[in-house]
Amino acid sequence: VFAALLMVACKGGGERSPANMAAGVEGPKPPKKNPVVVVIDIERIIKEAKISHQLQSGLQDWAENTRSQLQATADEIHKAEQEGKIPAKQLDTLKERLYQAQQQAKQEYERRQDEAADQMKKTFDPLIQTLAKENGWDVVLNKTDQVTIWTSDILDQTDYVIHRLDQSVPVPAPKP
Repeated sequence: VFAALLMVACKGGGERSPANMAAGVEGPKPPKKNPVVVVIDIERIIKEAKISHQLQSGLQDWAENTRSQLQATADEIHKAEQEGKIPAKQLDTLKERLYQAQQQAKQEYERRQDEAADQMKKTFDPLIQTLAKENGWDVVLNKTDQVTIWTSDILDQTDYVIHRLDQSVPVPAPKP
């Protein structure tokens, strides 16, 4: 039996020959004769899908509101400095607090960006799996991925995915 297994292994070993079956060796699954490969452009989906627009809009609104608040504080500090009514040590403390608030705002913006990306991923991944099952897709490639060497536009399913994403996903309300 060992010699038969060794011979089969040297010949490729993946076939479901009588020797393999008798020895309990499973071969690889046979390849699908006509796999269905589709291509989507994730960058376009991020730019064009309604949920993406809503997430980006909410993030931009928060950033603009925060920037305005920080600018107002900076303007007050600058005015107090120009008038000379506040001691230098107190001005330094106010400037340090402003700097800390700016750093916290930057961290919060990054956290919100990550949260938006997670929301998009939690929405997008199951949708792609569902669409692949519904449509018999075997492989879904990202059109802009550097690993993809060439794709025909006939395979590009980006418009279809955007349409289904826009139809199936309730757009979340922006966070204050």
